Amino acid sequence: MYSPDTLAETIVCALAARGVRRMFGIPGGGSSLDLIDAAGARGIEFVLTRTETAAVIMASVTGELTGTPGVALVGVGPGAASSVNGVAYACLERAPLLLFTDGPASSLHQAFDQNALFAPITKNQGRLRPADGRGGIESAIEIALAPPMGPVQMNLTAADAAASITDSASSTDCRVSDAGRIDRSAAESARELLKASRRPVIIVGLEARYGDAPAALLKLADALSCPVLLTYKAKGVLPDTHPGNVGMFTGALAEAEIVGNADLIILFGLDPVELIPGTWPYDAPILDLFPYDHFDCPSPPAGRLIGSLADAVTAVRDVIEASDWTQNEVGDHRDRLRARLRCAGDGHTSWSVVEQTRQAAPVDCRATVDAGAHMFSAFSAWVAREPFGILKSNGLSTMGYALPAAIASSLAEPERSVVAFTGDGGLLMCLGELKTAVENDCRIVVVVLNDSALSLIDIKQQRQRRQSRGVKYAPADFAGIAQALGCRAWQVGATDDLASVLAAALGVGGPALIDVTIDPAGYPDQLVALRG
Repeated sequence: MYSPDTLAETIVCALAARGVRRMFGIPGGGSSLDLIDAAGARGIEFVLTRTETAAVIMASVTGELTGTPGVALVGVGPGAASSVNGVAYACLERAPLLLFTDGPASSLHQAFDQNALFAPITKNQGRLRPADGRGGIESAIEIALAPPMGPVQMNLTAADAAASITDSASSTDCRVSDAGRIDRSAAESARELLKASRRPVIIVGLEARYGDAPAALLKLADALSCPVLLTYKAKGVLPDTHPGNVGMFTGALAEAEIVGNADLIILFGLDPVELIPGTWPYDAPILDLFPYDHFDCPSPPAGRLIGSLADAVTAVRDVIEASDWTQNEVGDHRDRLRARLRCAGDGHTSWSVVEQTRQAAPVDCRATVDAGAHMFSAFSAWVAREPFGILKSNGLSTMGYALPAAIASSLAEPERSVVAFTGDGGLLMCLGELKTAVENDCRIVVVVLNDSALSLIDIKQQRQRRQSRGVKYAPADFAGIAQALGCRAWQVGATDDLASVLAAALGVGGPALIDVTIDPAGYPDQLVALRG
């Protein structure tokens, strides 16, 4: 048992004060038990998952959606090691995360330097002790939330968690301060760039998802009346229904035609981690708008405004006028990009399944998307009307993401439907989390785009003229497995009716799964259209 003055209670009190409502993980026999007890006393739910990776992805997505740190608890040794992929997600997706690891181990058994393991993929690592626990947890929260947001890992032993707190520091409000004022000379340079531009293009990134940035983007896009492209993470910041929204930007071939015709490229909250590695192919000057001093741009910018994105727009708005782009021109670019990315094939394809699902789902339904060849169709066919309307691992691009992310979404916003688009390979990596969804009565529909292959790797193998090896799976009965785990489930063959099954699955109001056999024949052409 813990007393109100234990380190575990102090930690939980600090988390509750910041709005944390649940923790995720698989407890070890050490400090995680004290934290779970303390959390229960404070009304913070503990969600038991089937894998540490899924737990940390759930916590990270919770942090992204709520703006409060996601929290995960794992055991010493193998528990800590198994959580690395989820922590890497939080690192490369800029998600606020607190990871509490049992330990360090008190003997050679299960012992390794856990802080050193996480050092390359966390903002900070350490150990919480009674002598400095109150200040330590407040500092950890502040670091996780400070831009760029990211993960913090802390060791905590069972003895320390149960000990009385001796830290005399009082809890303080460590909320991240607002971005600094826009520099006047930088604003003047930006104004000159905008005045000289007749054909600007706006490229929107993940930092535009928060606060008043989406409203500022809408004002900028409407005033310039120019094409707007958005990264995977930023999709929905400018609604897909907006006439200026052309589609995705990845730094690849698909969007080259429209960006290549720009005379000014405005980066609006774009983080370089979002782009496919490679040489920046465009010659137009760059105006970089970003909320904090950050990493290098894809190419040296001609102008840069560092600070609140809303303040940046305000600083230049009086010189903004409608561009020379016409609505027909922008619309034609959008239609051509969408047509190039449409996935052809016989029977069901990734594109047709996502399109039918979008039509059947409620307007506010959120989608989560796994890594794989199907992700191109999902992001092209799904309509997002707000930030976080669709979720994907982009910086890390990990498989096994869509189902844990959907569970996190459903727990954070229980009244909102979620559809998880995953391939057979991605689902096999986290299949047990279907039971987590059942136990928590999550309102999700898992759509398995099943071609029994790692299709994206298969395509790359074909393009390199290699023999097909190591990329094909034996068929799995996902519907049968899901039913055994307590889900409603359906199997849809290559030419079977999907519409009625979608209606039934979306009407369940709890976890459901649809296993759809798809034709992957169109994937190679789709990849060529996107990346060359």
